[in-house]
Amino acid sequence: MNLHPFCQTRCHLEFASLSQKKSPQTSLAFASGARSLQGCIDEVLAAKAAANRAPRYVESLGYYLRQFSRGREAAPISGFTFLDVENWLAKYPSGQTKRAWISRLSALFAFAVRRGYMKENPCGRIERVSVDRPPPLILTPGQSRQVLAASPMMMRPYFVLATFVGLRPEELTRLDWSQVNLETKIVTINFGKTRRHRFVPLPEIAVAELQKCPLRAGQFTPSNSTVRRWRAKITKLLGLSKWPQDFLRHTAASYLYERNCDAARVAKWLGNSEKVLMSTYVVPVTAADCAEFWRDAARVTQPGPVTDGQSQPGQSLHDAAPISALVAATVLNAGNGVTRSFL
Repeated sequence: MNLHPFCQTRCHLEFASLSQKKSPQTSLAFASGARSLQGCIDEVLAAKAAANRAPRYVESLGYYLRQFSRGREAAPISGFTFLDVENWLAKYPSGQTKRAWISRLSALFAFAVRRGYMKENPCGRIERVSVDRPPPLILTPGQSRQVLAASPMMMRPYFVLATFVGLRPEELTRLDWSQVNLETKIVTINFGKTRRHRFVPLPEIAVAELQKCPLRAGQFTPSNSTVRRWRAKITKLLGLSKWPQDFLRHTAASYLYERNCDAARVAKWLGNSEKVLMSTYVVPVTAADCAEFWRDAARVTQPGPVTDGQSQPGQSLHDAAPISALVAATVLNAGNGVTRSFL
């Protein structure tokens, strides 16, 4: 059958239009075949950076993903299954390490699913990894004085704000002296983990120690290499095999909570939730150890109110002795020459 020239032209146009429309399955197959593992990694890192994710997170994500891709950069992202993830995780005996890897790989595969490069996230089929969390380690009062005395002047501000205020290592690294006001006794954190402003009060002992620093301008913390050398020195001094994670922050949280008996207030100062504070950070300490830590012997017998502006003597929540079952090491107390429990 012969069609009118006008009808032929219209049919050709409609057929060309329909042929250009791909079904979702066709688009997915095309995208999957065109995207390699390395290409997807480059894309997800660029997307995370463009979304204003913390540079530290983007750097960590890239570190993990580059290890995973080594030797198979050109493999199509669509070809990875949960068996590949399980085989990779089998190399790591630590449950905490496995959880870290699952988190990073899931970020990659979830991104690939959102972009249409693969149908499902393989990590969704991985069995949830449970981790036994040992109680955190904290300094005893005697050890805090011992570490302070053994620290060079350039490292003392770092130790003071980590141990008596509870700032995170990355917050200290980015801190400037202009954010530390010794008159109002407030530290202003503009770049915390929660990406919100935080105003943290300085206890009297922190103010007194910071006032001894001859240089109070510019970058607050020395170079990373200086901090690493100092940590190695203090680790050896305390008789530890390695530097415990969030060691000084856990110390601050435990003594701040004992002194104030207010989880909400302490969690706000540290930039955490109350749940995380009580389940992960706080170790029970006695009223006597708390008083010694803050150099406030009168606190043991003189109860009083606590305000946001300045911590004052208050009733202790814990009157029992430290839990000996949680003792992880013993360190010689520099103050009186006796061995103290290291929780």
